[in-house]
Amino acid sequence: MDTRKLIETYHLAWTSGDFVSARNCLADDLDFRGSMDTFTKADDFIAALTQFRQMVKEVTLLQQLYDETGAALLYDCDTASPAGVIRTAEFFTVTGNRISAIRLVFDATALRQAMQA
Repeated sequence: MDTRKLIETYHLAWTSGDFVSARNCLADDLDFRGSMDTFTKADDFIAALTQFRQMVKEVTLLQQLYDETGAALLYDCDTASPAGVIRTAEFFTVTGNRISAIRLVFDATALRQAMQA
C-alpha cells in the first residue's frame, strides 16, 4: 500500500470509529507524541484514541500533504467538550507499509482546563 492510501485508510478508519482498521495501519512499536500524551505501543495509543473519538462530533479535513515516507494532515475536530473545535496538525512517518510515528499538534489549553475541573 502506498503512503497516501495508508494514511487515508487510517484517517477514515479512526474518524468513522473503525479502530480495528486503524490499528492495522500502525506499527506495533508506534512512536506517538502529542500535545497531551505520548505512547510507544500502538495498542495503548488506540485505547486512548478510542476514548477521544467518543467526544468527537465531526472531523473536517482541511489540508493534506504526502511524500514517499510520510504525510501531514490539517483538520478540525468538532468536539462535545469545552474546547469546541480543535484545529489539529498531524504528521506521519511510514516505515515498512505501516505508520511508525505520529506527531499530533493542537492547542490543548481548553482540554487541560476541562480535565482539571
